[in-house]
Amino acid sequence: MPACCICYTTDSGYLLPSFISAVQARRHAPRAEADVTIFSLGASQAAERAFGQACAAEGIGFVPVEPKTVEGANAMLARLFLDRFAGPDYAQFLYIDGDTQITGSLSPLITETVPDGQFMAASDPMVFAISNETRHDRDISAYFTSLGISLDAATGYFNSGVLRINRNGWDELGQAAWRLFQAQAGNSKFPDQDALNMVSAGRRMPMSLRWNFPVFMCNAGVEESIQPRIYHFMGSPKPWHGAFVPWGAAQYAPYLQAIEKHPGLTEYLPVMPGWKKLRYLLQQHYRKRLEARTWRDSDKRPRILEYESKRSLFEKSSAKTFLLPGDV
Repeated sequence: MPACCICYTTDSGYLLPSFISAVQARRHAPRAEADVTIFSLGASQAAERAFGQACAAEGIGFVPVEPKTVEGANAMLARLFLDRFAGPDYAQFLYIDGDTQITGSLSPLITETVPDGQFMAASDPMVFAISNETRHDRDISAYFTSLGISLDAATGYFNSGVLRINRNGWDELGQAAWRLFQAQAGNSKFPDQDALNMVSAGRRMPMSLRWNFPVFMCNAGVEESIQPRIYHFMGSPKPWHGAFVPWGAAQYAPYLQAIEKHPGLTEYLPVMPGWKKLRYLLQQHYRKRLEARTWRDSDKRPRILEYESKRSLFEKSSAKTFLLPGDV
């Protein structure tokens, strides 16, 4: 049995995207190095049956989790309780959000040494915008201040969408974050992520953006240098909604292919009304121009590349990258 489990925690709304990412993880992770398991909270019996069968066919574990196991927390917070429901023989976890796609080998991340009581995480994009250049930047700085996080400490703020975890010590850390989450009572913008950041001083090891690449950074001129293997589709729309820049038909296709191969999953692919699709098309073209100005044509891009240059996993990769419309 491998020592590492690649974990997804999801509710019924994210079952299909989590399944797609898990299928890609299984493709890019040697079976001798890691198992892949979806932990499902609150899904119907019909959904559990449909996804359980599809997962079994793809070599992926599917495990329903009782609400009491996670003290009634939702799927977003279930990662804090991994030690309670993941198999006891796993010494290491690689947690991945369901709104991701995986395009290259995960072996370097799976086999990276993570000491007891620690975990790896990539910096959140907000870190690269801590300045007084624009109103957007000042808003981000003000947000950290509102949390009681100094701007110096904020440079260590991480995104919790991909976490490479040593199991030993994770339950203690997760419980501290869960208690803080409850105490915050909705007073933060990213409550689960904020809570984990605020209790993790000295525990987080910085990780390359290669393993948690915000898809909007495709507009920032850093993708070729970073060569991502895990793309994270933060915000809306998502790739299962359709082909919207900066991604295209190739990133929408896995969801269509999944329901063609596993017809029982058809009802879990959302159908977007035409007016909403048009709105997203216009929105995303506007965002492309805005993000190019905000990230490519400012000092944020050099900050991102400087961060990457210091990461231990910043090695050359053969992983496929997305091509923006007009790229050759």
